Amino acid sequence: MSKQAAFISQFEFTPDNRAVVIALAGNLDPEAVEELHPQIEEVYRAGLRRFVFDLTKLEYAGSLGLRLLVGLRNQVSGAGAVCNPTDAVRRMLEMTKLNTLLPEHATRDASLAATA
Repeated sequence: MSKQAAFISQFEFTPDNRAVVIALAGNLDPEAVEELHPQIEEVYRAGLRRFVFDLTKLEYAGSLGLRLLVGLRNQVSGAGAVCNPTDAVRRMLEMTKLNTLLPEHATRDASLAATA
């Protein structure tokens, strides 16, 4: 039996507090979505409308995880992006055509600039 990667999320706000980079690591499975969703909603209620998801260390994103990302992107009127997804996550985004909704950039800075 293989050990499932623990889910970790880290929120980093820009110095002007107008955007947030959310670094995700491990597996974005239903339990992780249950943990992450209220945190994202709290940031959204606080007025932030620019979100970047750093997927450098995300090993897996299930359908609920992808739905969470797309739902947030729709809430913020497209001011959301992803940066540096792992190959497995990139393939999932491409296979589901979500890469057309969630623009991918190589760096956090490029993603932040694209959401401005």
